Order: sequence, then structure tokens, then C-alpha cells
Amino acid sequence: MQTRDMNMSEAICRGCGGVMDTTGIEPFTECECSDCGTEILIPFQLDYLLLEKPIGRKSFIDIYEGFDKSSNSASLIMVLDNEISNYESFLKLAIEEANELSSILKNPHIAPVISSDEILGNFCIVSPLIDGYSLSDYSPKDQGLLDVEAVMDVVQAAALGMAVAHNKGFVHHNVSPENIQIDARGNVRVTNFFLSRFTYAADQKTNKASQVIKCDPSVSSYFISPEKAESGVEDQRGDVFSFGVTMYYMLTGKYPFAGKNEVETVYSRVKTKPKKEENIYNSASTRMITPDTVEYVPPKHPKEIRPEIPDAIDSLIMDMLSYLPVKRPKFTEILTIFNLLMAEQNKQETVVAAQRTMVTTATRAIPKMGNLGKKKKKS
Repeated sequence: MQTRDMNMSEAICRGCGGVMDTTGIEPFTECECSDCGTEILIPFQLDYLLLEKPIGRKSFIDIYEGFDKSSNSASLIMVLDNEISNYESFLKLAIEEANELSSILKNPHIAPVISSDEILGNFCIVSPLIDGYSLSDYSPKDQGLLDVEAVMDVVQAAALGMAVAHNKGFVHHNVSPENIQIDARGNVRVTNFFLSRFTYAADQKTNKASQVIKCDPSVSSYFISPEKAESGVEDQRGDVFSFGVTMYYMLTGKYPFAGKNEVETVYSRVKTKPKKEENIYNSASTRMITPDTVEYVPPKHPKEIRPEIPDAIDSLIMDMLSYLPVKRPKFTEILTIFNLLMAEQNKQETVVAAQRTMVTTATRAIPKMGNLGKKKKKS
């Protein structure tokens, strides 16, 4: 990102509201207010966008928490690195993706692309900054197992968003707990469609798709589909596999496929090993790993780990984790199973409630049959 002649000369302290002179201080330098001592990062102003905190970089994209003055809202701001080789080609790709997502992909369960624009030589993509948490904040070790019904409510909302995306022709390519978020009002959204799709498309342009993926930092090794691990290429059914892994993890606290390191974890779901011999050195294990040494082991049924998981959900997850993409259900089919299960649960709850009402309702005295005849006249 170009930074010359764009630094702010002042910033607002969030502690006391005072105006601080930041002349000559590099953006993102840690400072403190001279009046109240509040620590801040010196923000970076890019016209109407205020980049307040760098949070990472993925596939030529720098990501910031910030503020969009044009919409007066906290935002997630993504900036394409304009110093990369073949910048014009990647700029064209980013513009196409951003325009399609912002104009076509709109649903309450999908975090939208609000705007995209080239500002002072920097192409920026703006999405809302969700004021909640992602499912990746879940720690089985610290929190134990989550309530089954609560998990199902969340994944059903996320599945609805994915069904809409697939219906409109958009594949996410990185479905994982990190990219499913719940805001402060309890709304569930699938996030990072732009970033995930741009990364996937960029890999195709740089011929990474023809290589076996060892450790793609943009995609978690636990959630990657077998076909993407083998060839770098996947379609909508790859999203289904990743969603199945997400459900498995949120319900059981365990991953269906895992290894001693990221490389082994990726290859643990691969049956067809690469024909070309590849030695992969992993510093964590201090040994050489070949894909052929990592055995494919079918995952355990979720119900084996947690018996209270409904049979229908157990079977559904195993279908989503099918090695062959053609055997995996579509998101519309997944939603149908969710709806049928919910209808059955509602039916059972209604029956139980009715039974309780019958037990607690006051009863009337009913005359015996012999007393229902005509009354005899008194003599």
C-alpha cells in the first residue's frame, strides 16, 4: 500500500476525547495520550477510510479494522497490495469479485461487501465489522461441549446463507468456524466471501491449483476438502465438506481428520495420493513426510463421541464428509433435514406439553352409569 503524504496530522483519543498531534509519527505506531495515558495505535487515513488496526494479510490483501466515514460505521477494510507483480491482473480480478458480491449476493445470513473503490492508487474493499464473535472462539478444552440445540440453531442459519450463495453461483472455498460469526444481537452470518474467493482465484492464476496443497495459510488444514487437498480445485461440494467438518467440531469438540501437524492433517483425508514422489520437511516434527506415509482413516460417527446427537444429524454429517463429492448433499437438502428434525422436535414438545396440561387440569366428578337413569318418585 502506498503511504507517502497520507499520514494524519492529528487523532482523537478514545479515552478522554482530546485531539492529539501525530505529525511525523508513522501509522500504526503505539502511542499514549499525554493527557489521560490511554494507549492507541496511530491510525492511517486513506481519504474517507480510517485504517485503525492491522489484523493480517492473505493472498496480496492487507486487512484492517477501521472506520468508513462515508457510511459512519465501523468496518473491515481490505486493501490490495499495489506493489505486487502482475498488479493490474489481480486488480481486475478483485474488482470483478467485489462488484459481483456487492450487487448479487445479499442475504441476512451473509456478511456483505458494502463498497469497493480505488482510493489514491489503492483498491479497497469494505465490509461491516461484526460486533460479536466467530465460532472459532469456541474452545472445547475451556468450554466443554456445547448444547446440541443451540449449535443446530446456528448452523441452520449459516446453512441458509450458504444455500442462497450456491443458488446464485458463489462458492466460498473456506467454510470454517472462523468465517461463521454471531453478532451482538444473535444474528448468524457467513463472512469473508470476497477474501476466500479472491484467494482461490489468485491461486488459479499463479498455478498453485496444479500443485498439491501442503499448508495453505489461507485455509485451515482441518476444514479443507479432499479434492482441494489433492488438486487445489473444488466446486460447491467442497463447501459442503467443510461445513460438515464445522458441524462435527462444534457438536463433538473434535476434528474428523487430524494428524501430528498440518501436513499430516491435510493428507489424512486424501485417498488418492500424488503420483509424483514428494518429500515434505516439517520443522515441527523434524522428519521427512511423504504423502504415501499418511494413511486415510475414515472419521468416527459423531454419535460415537456424543450419543445424544440425533441419528438424522449423525447420518447427515457423515454424508457431508463423503470422500467422493458426488455423494455429498446439497445445502437445500441439508436444510430439508434440519427442518424435518425441527418439526419432529416441535411435535414431541407439543405432545409433552399437552400431556402435562392433562395431568395438571382439575377433573370433574362423573356420575356412575347406574345413577344416570330416571329418578324414582318418592312415595
